[in-house]
Amino acid sequence: MRVGHRPLAIAVITLLAACGTSSEVHTSRADPLGSVPTSSTEPTGTTGPSDTTGPSDTTGSSQPATNSTLKWGPCNDPNAQDPALQCATLKVPLDYDNPSGDSVDLALIKIPAQGDRIGAVLFNPGGPGASGFDFVAFGGPGMASGLGLDKLDLIGFDPRGVDRSGGIHCVTDDFEDKHLYVDDTPDTPEEQALKDEANNGFIDGCVQKYGDKLRLYSTVNTARDMDAIREALGDDKISFYGGSYGTYLGATYASMFPDRVRAMVLDSAVEPNGDTAEQQFETQPVAFESVFNRWAAWCEGEPTCDFTGADVAGRWDKLRQQLDDAPLAGKDGRLANNTTLFVATQSALYTESGWPFLGQALADASKGDPAGLFAIADSYNGRDETGKFTTLMQSFPVIECASGTDNTPAADPEALAADLRAKAPRFAGSVQAADIVFETDRCNKLVGSVKPGPISYSGDGPIVVVGGTNDPATPIRWATKLAGEMGPNARMVTYTGEGHGQLLANNCLTAIAAALLSDLTLPEPDTTCEANPVVPKPPWWDSLPIPDGYSDPVQMPAVSAALGASPDEVFSELRTTKLGAQEAIDAYSNSIRRIGFDQFDAPLAIPIDDVAQGVYAEQTSGAVLAVIAFGPKAFDDEALQSAKVDVPPDTTVVWLFEVKT
Repeated sequence: MRVGHRPLAIAVITLLAACGTSSEVHTSRADPLGSVPTSSTEPTGTTGPSDTTGPSDTTGSSQPATNSTLKWGPCNDPNAQDPALQCATLKVPLDYDNPSGDSVDLALIKIPAQGDRIGAVLFNPGGPGASGFDFVAFGGPGMASGLGLDKLDLIGFDPRGVDRSGGIHCVTDDFEDKHLYVDDTPDTPEEQALKDEANNGFIDGCVQKYGDKLRLYSTVNTARDMDAIREALGDDKISFYGGSYGTYLGATYASMFPDRVRAMVLDSAVEPNGDTAEQQFETQPVAFESVFNRWAAWCEGEPTCDFTGADVAGRWDKLRQQLDDAPLAGKDGRLANNTTLFVATQSALYTESGWPFLGQALADASKGDPAGLFAIADSYNGRDETGKFTTLMQSFPVIECASGTDNTPAADPEALAADLRAKAPRFAGSVQAADIVFETDRCNKLVGSVKPGPISYSGDGPIVVVGGTNDPATPIRWATKLAGEMGPNARMVTYTGEGHGQLLANNCLTAIAAALLSDLTLPEPDTTCEANPVVPKPPWWDSLPIPDGYSDPVQMPAVSAALGASPDEVFSELRTTKLGAQEAIDAYSNSIRRIGFDQFDAPLAIPIDDVAQGVYAEQTSGAVLAVIAFGPKAFDDEALQSAKVDVPPDTTVVWLFEVKT
């Protein structure tokens, strides 16, 4: 799953605890997972032979590191600017059967433990191919506070073949950009040639550059790398959080090194070992089809959905055909076609918070502007505004194939393709028998035949496995299966809300993860967590004054996502104005004083230019209101660039929200 910046809302609301009110102001959510996940198919992995030669300590707690060999120091990375972060590298063999051969330098990042250190938590956000380094760089401070892990090091790492750790580059960024959104329903010889070029060019590039070494980028070798990190830390045991594919990596580690597990949280579990070809190809399209139908029903009944109407699904179908027939040119000259729309839709369906963003992007595309579709789809594929890519889309298929679970050939590809089209007409409607055959052949061409080993955990360290009933990417049957394989010290937790990956996004699951990782406390059997309730409108909200020059409330999904303004965390609204940022705050201050609110000094928690803030309290009721104005230049900052698609030129966005006391 994709990593995002720590939402600005969290930093702001948390800091307001010290603003001078008589009550504590707090928040419980930091959502380091972001609103946009990783890839168009979810992962697989493999395990190796069980290794039980590690320490036999069964107390469930790690000892302080006394002989760490890692040299931690300041981070020299544009994504790791927080001074609390430390960085290091660890050299590991590329081939553990040939330790004197080629090696990989693993990139590590750490938020050090405070006080009496009891060990470390490693993080992997999924993919396969997502950056664990970025996961901690962006979300680490929120995770440390939100999970209460002061006595544990929080450590992220880029797995082998990912970004900073010898990232896989089979083709150039230019090649990837040219073939990123190839038409999945080719109607002309030119479109078919481009699709073939995309498929074969990547395989040929990988084989020519890496040859037999591609087999070494497997889940089992990444698990061995994790144990090398544990050893370099000087710890007898490690704790671990894995999301999506990261759950399979964690289960692989636990199966190989059962006596070295302190505790694990496996969120949105993956366990495809033993799946039939039908299950391999049908699981995700059918799940996404179901979530799409729920999104369409929501949009039809939600006036604030920009794509609302009597038949949202039909409108989507029509727009997809229009983009197939006549792609839309973006500002950079790229063409948004039916594949761009499909990728953007699939990405947004990973989280319920992405639903409004999708509605807006579709509405804009209907009017001829594909910027929103590109923003969602590009982020999903690891592409920045300059056309540079992370290694996600190249490391993903290599790791998947090297891990060996997604290679069961279909007995009847024609019948399977027809069944797929019938069960998931929007998410598998273009699948042909040749596509099914290609997927199997792709892994054979890249790595040959690879067989996964069994997942089976025999250790004493407690493990929580989380499965969602409405998860579009990892079906709950995988979580049920994995929980059984993790043995008697594992607990299955069922999440009944929407979405994929819930660390720090759901209060119930956050409390469970915090209790396990900090205190080794397992939840009760058969625990269920529901979605967070929506924060109700404060009774005093409608009496607030609105200064001249302010718009009515507006829906800006990209801005809300960048701010972390989730309705289950804070009641808020957005308005726009042509006033400058400070002028907008001055106008509000003059208006609200007239109804008995006092303004008080509060440090600005957003280190971005062209931002101004006012905080106001009504002493009788105890109501506290924060107003933050983001001027036009604020959206040039990296933290808010993803929101720029929502903001008209020369416009200030004003964010008003209740501060809980």
